[in-house]
Amino acid sequence: MFKSATSEFKKRMAEQPLIQRPVIAPMASGQDERIYTGSDANPNNNGLQSFTPSKKRKTEVFSQPKDTGTGKHIKSILVAAISYLKSVDEPQTADDIKRKGGVDLAAHVGLYQLLKDNEKIDFDPVNGTYLYKPTYHIKSKEDLFHMLEKRKNEGGMDYKELKDSYSKLNEAVNELAAEGRILVVRNKDGAPRVLFWNDQRYNTAMDPMFRDIWHSLRIPDEIDLPKELEKAGLTHMQVFDKKGPGEMPKRKAARKNRKMKITNTHMTDLDLTKDFVLQK
Repeated sequence: MFKSATSEFKKRMAEQPLIQRPVIAPMASGQDERIYTGSDANPNNNGLQSFTPSKKRKTEVFSQPKDTGTGKHIKSILVAAISYLKSVDEPQTADDIKRKGGVDLAAHVGLYQLLKDNEKIDFDPVNGTYLYKPTYHIKSKEDLFHMLEKRKNEGGMDYKELKDSYSKLNEAVNELAAEGRILVVRNKDGAPRVLFWNDQRYNTAMDPMFRDIWHSLRIPDEIDLPKELEKAGLTHMQVFDKKGPGEMPKRKAARKNRKMKITNTHMTDLDLTKDFVLQK
């Protein structure tokens, strides 16, 4: 009986379909990028079926919104018109603003009046022109040079304050600096930060050896600076922590005197008008 059951079990097992596990061989360089799966047919990949994967479409990602124009809101168009007038040095008509700046003042009824009433815009009713009024009147590099010369005793001027005064300010600064007529303090990226008038009477020729020694000196990092000062026998300033502008000193809470009701229960039988009256 046991033998018959064993033979019957083996017979059933033999009749079961054989499932072969697919094995994908590593792809060599230079081969196509097809992927094989299932059954049916590539002799080099153990009978696996092949298909070519579809390439994913790359999505365009923008870190900033696209510039789609000046917008339709009246304030957006006004800002665009003022920005254009700031970039030019000559008076502009409404047609110039539309043709060169791409800003149509006729898009809104009240836009003309808003531009005329703006404190930074000078409107000429005779010629119908608009002109941006900068903080400082600079029309050339010579104007910039003379203005810095007049302010020589007041220190340098911030480049940002002059930026809207002249559309070619950066070119003028570079030309004057190359001629040695002004001194420029620049940021790490090379952009001008502070402008000074250069009094050329104090331009002294330096010995090349002195310049080499000067440039060879290494400035320690901020972390290593106190240690280097101590090695040189110098002391550094003590920096005290200052409270921020928003931090207010904490006030001590005022002590409130609590009113307490005192009842002398042990003196209920005492009459002060009789017991403690001075005898005449």
